[in-house]
Amino acid sequence: MQEKNVGSNRLSSLFRTGRLSGAGCMIEGRGLTKIFTPRGQNRITAVDGVDIRINSGETLALVGESGCGKSTLSRLLLLLIPPTQGEVFFEGQALTGLKQKELRLIRRKIQIVPQQPESALNPRWKIADSICEPFRIHPDVLPPGKLPEEELEKLLELVGLEPEQAARYPHQLSGGELQRAVIARAIALEPALIICDEPTSMLDVSTQAAIVRLLQALQHRLGCALLFITHDQGLAHAIGDRTAVMFGGQIVEEGQDVLDRPLHPFTRKLTSIPDSASLQCPELQGNRIPGSCVYYRFCPEKTKNCLHSPELKKYDDRKVRCHNISYV
Repeated sequence: MQEKNVGSNRLSSLFRTGRLSGAGCMIEGRGLTKIFTPRGQNRITAVDGVDIRINSGETLALVGESGCGKSTLSRLLLLLIPPTQGEVFFEGQALTGLKQKELRLIRRKIQIVPQQPESALNPRWKIADSICEPFRIHPDVLPPGKLPEEELEKLLELVGLEPEQAARYPHQLSGGELQRAVIARAIALEPALIICDEPTSMLDVSTQAAIVRLLQALQHRLGCALLFITHDQGLAHAIGDRTAVMFGGQIVEEGQDVLDRPLHPFTRKLTSIPDSASLQCPELQGNRIPGSCVYYRFCPEKTKNCLHSPELKKYDDRKVRCHNISYV
């Protein structure tokens, strides 16, 4: 898909002001833990002591098996669900503990592109109404004298949709067109961070490629950071500046070229299987030896040391959670 030129002063002003220059931390989670306690069932630790940091303007690819806690982690960063433990910081400001009214102002800067766009759009609204919804919620973001319809035209051009498509209802568009509409709504408020939660998993291969190219082009234009969540290691490799690998609610390896030169035993297993989408996170609850490494039961290289949970420590150009790596 060839990117269209858009003469939007409001969007291009991001470059002139240097608001998103690519330097410094955009969002950070420290010790994030989420424990669910379903009635009548054992408690489930979905996210377990995760430290995560995304810098301004960069793309962090978060990869792992289905069910490993990736989506729950993204919801914690958005504070859509409260952490059982841990804190979230956005542009240096602590978010945990803020009132909903205060969080609403922060969430203008953090938008999400979901896995299933049809579930994110009101079926009774035309696409144009859904894209303009952020302007109705936050009317102060519009320049003086500007109408939402004027901004709609620019947003449609940015994501490659025609006005005729915006006049339709969600059921009248293809999956790729719906995802473009959701992306248009996500960038309407000029976010500093976009969380993409498996945004291409429901699309065919050619449409996947077009959506990824669109996200990359928009990131270049807007200067925003991306958290790209996927179980497809090929997509993670293509889009990520850094990659974080999750297993059992923990980040076990993080850094550059992680998928090219894996060090953690799970990352090596993940990269050895061509179709990572076929992997499912094994049932860990009730099976993990208390205090042990989360990968202990599945690791062919485990030792007695692994009965004690390792920390995520620096090794050369990355961080690894494993006792059998010589840290520096």
